[in-house]
Amino acid sequence: MTAFPTLPTISAAWAASPWTTRLEEAGPFAMTIAPWVALIAVVVAAMAFLTSRRGTEKRATRKIRKLIGTLLDPATYRQFHDVAFQTREGAVHIDHVLVSPFGVFVIESMDERGEIAGKAFDPDWTRTFRSDTTKFPNPLRPNFNRKLALGNLTGIGEDKLFSVIAFTDEARFAHPMPDNVTRGKGLADYVASRNTPILAASDVAAVAARIAETMSSRHAAPRPRAGQAGPKGRTGPSHLRFMNLLKFAAMASVLAGGAHALHNTTQFPDMPFNPVTWFTGETPSKAVVTRKQTIRTDAAPQSDASGILRITAARDTSLTLVDEQTGKTVLSLELKRGESREVELRKGHYTARILQDGAVRTRRVSFIAARGALEL
Repeated sequence: MTAFPTLPTISAAWAASPWTTRLEEAGPFAMTIAPWVALIAVVVAAMAFLTSRRGTEKRATRKIRKLIGTLLDPATYRQFHDVAFQTREGAVHIDHVLVSPFGVFVIESMDERGEIAGKAFDPDWTRTFRSDTTKFPNPLRPNFNRKLALGNLTGIGEDKLFSVIAFTDEARFAHPMPDNVTRGKGLADYVASRNTPILAASDVAAVAARIAETMSSRHAAPRPRAGQAGPKGRTGPSHLRFMNLLKFAAMASVLAGGAHALHNTTQFPDMPFNPVTWFTGETPSKAVVTRKQTIRTDAAPQSDASGILRITAARDTSLTLVDEQTGKTVLSLELKRGESREVELRKGHYTARILQDGAVRTRRVSFIAARGALEL
């Protein structure tokens, strides 16, 4: 029986592949940019969390909850937070509910910094913060629906339920708002202004018990809210936050590239603090810049400040020209024996470093005409 030849293993085939060598060559480059990629990813992820809708909701909820607990008597106002339940129309989520003899208050906490403008029946309100104006859905509309849903759940009439929008104290109103739209401590003032008893003690106990039963029996708090999203095709806060994140990522990339350029620049080799050094542990050193001049044959100079220099070598030669005024290397080329080349060169005085037959010599070259010749 003829034995089949042994097939190469995957690891052996990969080791013999030319891609292996290319990946190894790319290793130093990857190690150089890896710290910057990681830094930008971490910062963008942090910004995404801090500016996310859920993150801002949590901050606003904590602030309003603390304010309610500090300014309102818990013996008079029974407090429920993060109330969620299901209806035939879908999930309902209420940030805060206060049950008292003066009525049931359905409170929506808002974390919108800047100047708030809008009217009770406007579909959208605006927020202006640092010259940036954005739209967000009028919060009165969805909170009114939550108030009705809570009334159906507890069995009390709409006249005993009050919808309240509570902005944090970072917001300010551009014009007078409806009484039930508050900011900061204005929430407690609005609740205290409803001082006429409209619920009997038994009704207060029954409503509180129904809400507590709903909260204890739920498996998970449904997060979607009816009426929270804006109409299709309209720029909403989440879209604008995403665009701001892209702007921040672009800015971070530019700053990272600038820091990397400073790390390798010839002007700042001894910077006291260098971000690249901090991440990589490498001390920056003064770079040696060598610019190889493009050979131009039978060409006219591009300006009166430049000329065409013809260089001829009698032997194999390596030539370097250094500008005496700036000390920079302006030309570096190699010529074979008997070879001639024409290069465009800025007029001035240069020091030529000539390497021939293993010996190095220097000479001064003055180039002030439109055309010139250098014999080596």
